[in-house]
Amino acid sequence: MKFGGTVWKELPELIRSGYEPEHTRLLANLYWRTIIISAFVILVIVFLYSTWVLLRVLNDIGSPVETSTLPRPALNRAELTATVRAFEERKAQFEALKANPPAAIKDPSI
Repeated sequence: MKFGGTVWKELPELIRSGYEPEHTRLLANLYWRTIIISAFVILVIVFLYSTWVLLRVLNDIGSPVETSTLPRPALNRAELTATVRAFEERKAQFEALKANPPAAIKDPSI
């Protein structure tokens, strides 16, 4: 199977007269080859990228875990107390608004 052939040599003429029936087969052939080449290039790129990611993961598995520095604790007692106090204040404010609802706002367009 010849890959290049006459399609690439006659490309400008094919584009100019692509609506003619005798050139339709050549345009379809060019289109099909372009799709096949694009799919092959995409598959090669996906294969290379996945191989690179796999090798990186395997390299990370083999490295020792560094335990010399401990992470900062997620919770601080003072911050936790302040957060709980803020929730209690919001609850008290909600209960007060529920017991004494604000005055209804009149529609200014009336």
